[in-house]
Amino acid sequence: MSKKLITLSVGLIATTLLFGQKDSLSQKNVYNLDDVIVTANKIEQKQNTTGKLVSIITAADFKANTGRTLSEILNEQVGLYLPGALSNAGTVPSIYMRGASSGRTLVLIDGVPAGDPSMISNEFDLNLVPLSQVERVEILKGAQSTMYGSDAIGGVINIITKSRGQKSWAGEYSTGTYGTHKLAIQHAHTFNKLSFVAGFENKSATGFSSATDIKNTGLFDKDGYQNKSWFVNVNYAFNKNWNLKAYTRQTSYSADVDYGAFKDDKDEYFHNATKMSGITLKYKKENTSFQLLYQYSTQDRNYLNDSVDKKYITYEKNQYAGKSHFADAFFSTKFSKNVQWIIGTDFRYGSYKQDYYSLSIYGPYNDNFKDTFQYQNAIYTSLLLNSNDHNWLLELGGRYNNHSRYGGNQTFTISPSYKLNDQNRIIASISTGYKVPSLYELSYNGALAPEKSFNTEIGIEHKSEKVFARAVYYNRTIDNGIDYNYIDYNFFNFINQKVNGIEMELNWKANEKNSFSANYTLMNGQETNQNRITTTDTITYNYLLKRPKHSGGISWNFKASNKLNLSVSARYTSKRYDVGGYAAPDVLLNYYTLINAHINYSLTKNWTLFGEGQNLANEHFQEINGYNTIGRMIMIGIRLH
Repeated sequence: MSKKLITLSVGLIATTLLFGQKDSLSQKNVYNLDDVIVTANKIEQKQNTTGKLVSIITAADFKANTGRTLSEILNEQVGLYLPGALSNAGTVPSIYMRGASSGRTLVLIDGVPAGDPSMISNEFDLNLVPLSQVERVEILKGAQSTMYGSDAIGGVINIITKSRGQKSWAGEYSTGTYGTHKLAIQHAHTFNKLSFVAGFENKSATGFSSATDIKNTGLFDKDGYQNKSWFVNVNYAFNKNWNLKAYTRQTSYSADVDYGAFKDDKDEYFHNATKMSGITLKYKKENTSFQLLYQYSTQDRNYLNDSVDKKYITYEKNQYAGKSHFADAFFSTKFSKNVQWIIGTDFRYGSYKQDYYSLSIYGPYNDNFKDTFQYQNAIYTSLLLNSNDHNWLLELGGRYNNHSRYGGNQTFTISPSYKLNDQNRIIASISTGYKVPSLYELSYNGALAPEKSFNTEIGIEHKSEKVFARAVYYNRTIDNGIDYNYIDYNFFNFINQKVNGIEMELNWKANEKNSFSANYTLMNGQETNQNRITTTDTITYNYLLKRPKHSGGISWNFKASNKLNLSVSARYTSKRYDVGGYAAPDVLLNYYTLINAHINYSLTKNWTLFGEGQNLANEHFQEINGYNTIGRMIMIGIRLH
């Protein structure tokens, strides 16, 4: 670690402690570590009772960003970068947490894995989660394979949806740049022991050309987008201890897409749909809890290209279908005030099939990838130990997996923390993680081996009544990483990947009207991999594709009155490399800084006008080589709450 970075870390912590001393008489918190979280160990617990790093995006945060998407909001969190979040609507954003490749951050929806077996790395498309359905998001960083199994090498993002409420209506309508329109309606009601919430959202945009017109011909067409989604969550409380939840949700969207980087297409069409239905039974009494859940989900994707504007291909259709089953049961109890035990088991099953047909000057071509599947069952356990004075906390966890293709493997987690005083604590973790190859990857190369990772982190966390700050150093090594060969067009295991970095966060409530927040991420990546130009030798790259070494942001929120609230933010992303193409050197993408603003004005108790401005300086930038991103974008709307 460089001297500059050490100085920066020490400076942040020292400044934090100074702020904490000055604000000790304040009445309000900026960041409440007493928030109840569920992601760290699958049980409800206060945030300051776990040694794991959990960040929360609250309902209030979402209201302050109305008009944006979930991926855009996640893109501004420390340690996260989502290329595609600021591209044309309908672009599937990748999720890079702490530099881990796409598909190495496990997305959960209400605690259930939401991966798509038909996607390349089993990743999940965040376009399938409208922001209007989300109550809060919990972000758990570092390898979490002990609790959550495969794909959680970088961490976990748990999207918690709206599940219950009193008798009420809520809704939103907004319109803005690129022909964007959004309408969302929700209703919640309670009948004695039964409560439900249901909602619908429709969003559309005329958009802009997804591919970059590098020759400035002006002939590239706009690529539109249409998204429709609905959900129903029902809760029944048998008594104060037992609760049953049943839910179903469906999202489908279509988008016009281009033929590739720098290549327009007038009639290529993409459709993606998912259905999720499940049931959860919970029991909770004093220091004991039990949960049993099951979910069945389907994924359907298809690409259709009539290719009337292409010279060689006249018709092309590609269809994918995926199915997932997930079941989980766990039991938690406190043996004493110092010891809590969690034990559970889960089962996950995924299958997918693919049908491809094309017609060209060379004649018809048809390829069917038959339905294939893989599954695993596992047992996991965690022990939470704390001292009598609650200064020491130690979490010990282990997991055993039995995979249908790869057999048995184990992971572990050790997470100690120590409270220095009422405001400061030290946190640390050592953990292992793994990721099995996806069905899509195995369809190309059945000899692929699972990825394995070893992870460490250490940090300091401060919370006073006006200030929350955290500084963390992390290190991760991955062996047998899975990558794609752009020359031979196949997947393979590369030698290893090493990543280390620093994450720093600061939230400061200066007074009743002004509050500030800032974060900074340093990500150093090194990968010993196949040469991307020749594939005939092994080379060490001192960077990771698409992932910036430096990123950070700062925001100011001003409460002008009880009715008017304003916020302004800036986000910086440093230079990074992307794939240059077939047997070509990697391409360096330029840095960019985006200026955003938001305004809320309360008309009445239940009605609020809002305005959202993104990239107000109209900066031209790229997230992905050969593809466009948003220019200046303005959204205005009204919200019922």
